[in-house]
Amino acid sequence: MDTSGDAPRAAETAGLQLPPGPAPVPSPAPVAPAPVAAAPPAEPDEHEEIAQAIKEHPAKKGRSFNILVTAIEIGGSIGLFHLARSLGASDVVSYLVGSIGPVVGGVLIWIKARTFSGASAAIFAFTAISAIIALIGSTNPKVLLYKDCATTALIGLIFLGSCVVARKPVVFYMAQRYGSDGSHDGMALFDTLWNTYRNFRTTMYLISYLWAGLFLIQAAVTALIIRQASFSTAYNYDQILPLVATGLGIAGSVALGRRSQKRGEAARAGRPGPA
Repeated sequence: MDTSGDAPRAAETAGLQLPPGPAPVPSPAPVAPAPVAAAPPAEPDEHEEIAQAIKEHPAKKGRSFNILVTAIEIGGSIGLFHLARSLGASDVVSYLVGSIGPVVGGVLIWIKARTFSGASAAIFAFTAISAIIALIGSTNPKVLLYKDCATTALIGLIFLGSCVVARKPVVFYMAQRYGSDGSHDGMALFDTLWNTYRNFRTTMYLISYLWAGLFLIQAAVTALIIRQASFSTAYNYDQILPLVATGLGIAGSVALGRRSQKRGEAARAGRPGPA
């Protein structure tokens, strides 16, 4: 039985005054935890920004524009050349008129992207080279085929030389033109890729070497056929071999591009990419 309260009650009954006991100590009020500041959202790193830019400027968005400009540059050159010839212009004047096509294409790209088109400059150079070589020397049928070989070989040397003497190879400008949507930001993205990824630069050089080799081999094989076959046979090969070389070039470029992409993704993931 609890008797702790009996003494005070008995004293109170007897009229005695007992000294008061210690005052009860109040319990401390609970302290609310300090609010934790929310962490600021993580800034996207450079790789994420580039990946997002690639999604925003895919090549398919500029496909129609690039097809139109290419048709003007190449088809326009051919059409203007024959138009000038039909109007009685000389070969020299006709070739000069035909060179307007790439110039117009470059202007259209400048209007849309506000940037210089290396691809248009390359197409203009190829057209001019072809015109100059065609106007030099004999017009013998087989000589004309040899001139085609010379043009092809010289274009191959331009691809090769651009890897040595130019700041960027010709293939970079072709990729910038046809691998983006043709906008200013889309084409600038390729400059960012060039400045950021060593693997991208290496791939551009490898593709340039590929095209240079294909053009030089095509020129050598065609020249050998012209020397040993009749004009009609050589002419047929002169029309077929460029298509074969172009097909191999496109297939090789796609393969090298995919290899580069896989190696880049593997590097960012921290695992070894394909050799």
